[in-house]
Amino acid sequence: MTADEVLATPLQFLKGVGPRRAADLENAGLVTLEDLLYRFPIRYEDRSRLQPIATLKPGQTVSIAGRILAAGLRSTRRPGFKIFEAAVDDGTGSLRVVWLNQPYLKDIIVRGLHVVLYGTIEMRGSVTMQLTNPPYEIIDDDEGELIHTGRIVPVYESTGTIKPKMQRRIVHDALQRLPADLPDQLPEDVRVRLGMPSRLAALLATHFPPDDAPIDALNRFRTPAQQRLIFEEAFIFQMGVLARRQTAAAEQKPIAIHVDARIRESARAVLPFRLTTGQKVAL
Repeated sequence: MTADEVLATPLQFLKGVGPRRAADLENAGLVTLEDLLYRFPIRYEDRSRLQPIATLKPGQTVSIAGRILAAGLRSTRRPGFKIFEAAVDDGTGSLRVVWLNQPYLKDIIVRGLHVVLYGTIEMRGSVTMQLTNPPYEIIDDDEGELIHTGRIVPVYESTGTIKPKMQRRIVHDALQRLPADLPDQLPEDVRVRLGMPSRLAALLATHFPPDDAPIDALNRFRTPAQQRLIFEEAFIFQMGVLARRQTAAAEQKPIAIHVDARIRESARAVLPFRLTTGQKVAL
């Protein structure tokens, strides 16, 4: 499959999409793999620094990694509303984690599982700290790479039923399909002269930045990868303007009409009123 064919791949054929989610994406103007990759994150969260549980304080927004010591589902006084609770230990201490009304987690988060969690530490009572509804990622799953936690994470605008976490997974899958020799839309001499990364490198670093990328620059869209993609858009737009001008210049012009003094006098002669100064200028 050529690079152009990869970029033209309909989104419904990506892992986890299918016809229904593809329709949601199409409503946002996203039809092909290329459309998806040129819809950039609206912001980034730094979830790369794992903090020991023993050092946690209320109000901190943190990433932690540990093993599930215990997990279970309990009912509440509200009919049909259940709470899934887990205890996570990282060797320095343990932390209570709860997910509200997400009973399906009992089949996913089980004792012994190694997970990374992200969220804001809260106090429950006078001595208990907890995370509530944190995004999680199972470290020893089959993805081979953390994409939701333990790194700088892209956050996308929701699209219908497709929430940011799901879109992150879909984009990650799309990036894996790009060929190493992805054609660049910028002329090589222009790109090299300006010191810009390749198209492939820019797409990878914009969607999933390296851990050393400055979070402030990312959220201002000022990293080299992001700036390259901004420049690419402006460059292609200007090339389109130039192409339209060249096409217009090459078209055969109609016969030009020349207005001389004789024609102007003829026009004045048929008018039943005296022209003002402005009308004379216009004529």
